[in-house]
Amino acid sequence: MKTLILCRHAKSDWPEGVADIYRPLKDRGVQDANYLGQLLAAQSVSPDWVVTSPARRAQQTMSIINQRLDYKGEITTVPEIYYQGLKYLTEYVTAMPDDKSFACIYGHNPTFSDAVMHYLLMDSAYSMPTCGMACLECKSLSWRGFIPGNVELRWILIPRLQRKESGNML
Repeated sequence: MKTLILCRHAKSDWPEGVADIYRPLKDRGVQDANYLGQLLAAQSVSPDWVVTSPARRAQQTMSIINQRLDYKGEITTVPEIYYQGLKYLTEYVTAMPDDKSFACIYGHNPTFSDAVMHYLLMDSAYSMPTCGMACLECKSLSWRGFIPGNVELRWILIPRLQRKESGNML
């Protein structure tokens, strides 16, 4: 089985004069990434490969969550995740090495919202919020089988909703 977590970067700032790729996380983004990391660690989530966009906000989100998970595995930065969109992402996923069974990719919208809709054959619109995560699974033994119709949703995490449910409002 192949498992893929798509994580949109946490809430970022828009400092004047800073190029988009260098935008940092806001305080709320740091809090959300820490909270999400804690939730995943409590469930013993353990990817065997992490892939990230080169954008500062995606890398910061990834770093915070990896710290919470005590992740010490391979991290691959893929510039195309920042700017290429859904077609590139789906081609990348189906070409991932089969010796990796559980991957986590950190990136951006609209690509990640589009990917969830694509993989799950959704007719309605979906917008992944900042620091939202979607865990997708495929029974295939190869990433080549990670295609629409073969993929199921395992869970979606949205820090803002999780905090409201638990009463832990930041």
